[in-house]
Amino acid sequence: MNAVIWALLGTLFAFSVTSLGALNVFWIKREITNTFQGIILGFAGGVMIAASVWSLLLPGIQRAEENGQIGWLVISGGFLAGVLLLLGADGLLKKHYETRLASGKVVNLKQSTMMLVMAITIHNIPEGMAVGLAFSLAMSEPSDPALFSGAAALALGIGIQNYPEGTAVALPLLRDGMKKKNAFLTGSLSAAVEPLFGVLAAIVATFVTPLMPLLLAFAAGTMIYVVVQELLPEAQSCDEGKTATLGFIAGFLLMMILDVSLG
Repeated sequence: MNAVIWALLGTLFAFSVTSLGALNVFWIKREITNTFQGIILGFAGGVMIAASVWSLLLPGIQRAEENGQIGWLVISGGFLAGVLLLLGADGLLKKHYETRLASGKVVNLKQSTMMLVMAITIHNIPEGMAVGLAFSLAMSEPSDPALFSGAAALALGIGIQNYPEGTAVALPLLRDGMKKKNAFLTGSLSAAVEPLFGVLAAIVATFVTPLMPLLLAFAAGTMIYVVVQELLPEAQSCDEGKTATLGFIAGFLLMMILDVSLG
C-alpha cells in the first residue's frame, strides 16, 4: 500500500474522530465551559508540540544527514518557511475579516465563536500535512518499521485530540443559535482539510524525495506556529487556573509516549 493511501487512511481516521466529537451537540445540552475549552485547547497544543518534535523534526534531521545535507540548515529553513507562510496567511485572514466586519457582511455569530472555528480549522491543515508526510517518509524506507509506527502514533495522537475539538467547535455554534444538524456538519467539516492536505503532502513528497526533510520541518513550523499564536493564548484566556497548562502537559506526555513506545 503506497504512501498516498496510508496518508488518506490516517487523515480520514482523524477526520472521523472529529465528527464523533461534533456528534455531542445532539445530546449535550449545556454550554461548553471555559475550563473545559481551556483543557482541550491546551491538550491539542501539547499533542502538536510533541508530534512536531518526535514525528517531524527529529526524523527530518536524520533524513537530511542521510542525504548528505546540512541537517540544521535544512530543518531551520523548512521550519521558518512554515512559520512565515502562516504569518502571512494570518495577516490576510485578519484583513479580510476586518473588511467584512466594516461592511456588515459577517455571519451572525459571535466573534469569539468565529475565531475559535477559524483557529481550529487552520490548525487542522498542518496536522493533515504532518500525517501525510510521516506516512510518506515511512513508505520511502520500508526497511525501518519504526518510521511506520511513528506515523501511526502521529495519526492516533492527532485523532485523540480531535475528539474534544469537534465538540469545541460544534457546541459554541449551537449556543449561538445554529441548528444542531448544521452545528454538527460545521464541526465535522472543520477537519475536512486534514485528508485534503494530508494526501497533497504525500503526493508532493513522493515526487520530490530529496525535499522530504524540508517538508517535514515545514509541517513542524506550521504546527508550532498555530500552537503559540492561536491555541495557547486562547487556552489561557479561557481559564485563570492551571487547567490549560495541565491539559498541555497531558497532551504532550501522551503524544511523546505514543511516539516513543510505538516508534
